[in-house]
Amino acid sequence: METSRNFRFRNWAGNESCRPEVIYFPKSEAEIQQVVREARAAGKKVRVVGGAHSWSPMACSDEYLVSLDHCNHVKEVDRFQQRVRVQAGIRLKSLNKFLAERHMAMKQLGSISEQSLAGATATGTHGSGINFQVLSSSIMAMRIVQGDGEVLELKENDERLDAFRVSVGALGIVSEITLQCTDAFELREDSSPMRFEDALQQLPELLQKNDHVKFWWFPHVEQMMVYRYQRVQDQPAKRNRLMKWVEDTLVADYVFALFLRMGNRFPEKIPAINNFISALHLKKIKRIGKSYELFNVPMPPKHRESEYAIPLEHTAAALLALRQMIEDNKLNVNFVVEVRFVKGDTYWLSPAYKRDSCYIGCYLYGDTRWQAYFDLFEKLMQQFNGRPHWGKEFTPALHDFKLLYERWNDFLTLKAQTDPQGIFRNVFMDKIFGKN
Repeated sequence: METSRNFRFRNWAGNESCRPEVIYFPKSEAEIQQVVREARAAGKKVRVVGGAHSWSPMACSDEYLVSLDHCNHVKEVDRFQQRVRVQAGIRLKSLNKFLAERHMAMKQLGSISEQSLAGATATGTHGSGINFQVLSSSIMAMRIVQGDGEVLELKENDERLDAFRVSVGALGIVSEITLQCTDAFELREDSSPMRFEDALQQLPELLQKNDHVKFWWFPHVEQMMVYRYQRVQDQPAKRNRLMKWVEDTLVADYVFALFLRMGNRFPEKIPAINNFISALHLKKIKRIGKSYELFNVPMPPKHRESEYAIPLEHTAAALLALRQMIEDNKLNVNFVVEVRFVKGDTYWLSPAYKRDSCYIGCYLYGDTRWQAYFDLFEKLMQQFNGRPHWGKEFTPALHDFKLLYERWNDFLTLKAQTDPQGIFRNVFMDKIFGKN
């Protein structure tokens, strides 16, 4: 098995890093078991890293670190049932292409597909569509290496699956996942700018009439971009390749990044810059494309992210309060606020547990000023019974998770059963779950 004892882990955003004693690169479930047994014998803690696209320090470890980058193969395809069994480290972007070649697709996706499948599902990653749940809803079966090195196999009718679907890596190392997919489909996009208040007023109708809806709002701007998508079959994609390059590469990688750097250097100019960017970006869009291409957006410049899920019915009040918070505190916010909508589920630690939810993501470019913004944002989200996205930035001490999640104690009991020695802990996990 490949290992390294001179390795520094750093996440994509660059806000979290660690130097483990050793990092392992297993290629099979048996090798994952070997790592866990070695850690148990040595009294070491183990954490797992996937695509490193989490903003939280959940993956960090100064002891043993496991990368699942080599556990990235498709093990089985059942075209009749539209299911695939894959190793947990496969990247979503690779999975999307594999499925597309077989005229299949994921039911829903988030904004990017750089993450590993296990990492994305374990943290409750989601897309947007009030009739669609988090990505973990596609999981039909799992195999997990527990703290004793033994493999736990969870099948479709196992009640514990709802705990493991969003487990934040606390219950073991996922080795394999069986996914329920669907026939490949296209998305028809019909998006346009709307006044901030008008978009909030029309939200119920927007959610009812469209399969997928999301908002992008640049603070200090009167309008927001309202993205609307309908799922269609057998309609050819109509996205010009040159325009795709302009939008996905030229604008995303160079133009937008240039304005972000300008705003970071001259914060007082951010409101004017945001209005200029919005004038360029807020335009009507009509196009048809493959589902995974339109679900995803171009990779943005590196930035900081905090995101909370609140009950859907609080959407308008929360966004109005957020806008007022930014203005009252004279915060110059240089990055978009992303607003998405997700159907409630029954997964014990899912932020959308038992409630249709609005996810509000506050993002900021640069190494300064984000702390004040996120501190105020977190306190505001608490007023709306917000639950933090496990893969984004949040302060565990601000939350009583027992009140936010009714199955919290059940999860702790299961955690003690699957990891009795606490092998899968780290400092951040102890802040969430305690040191038991």
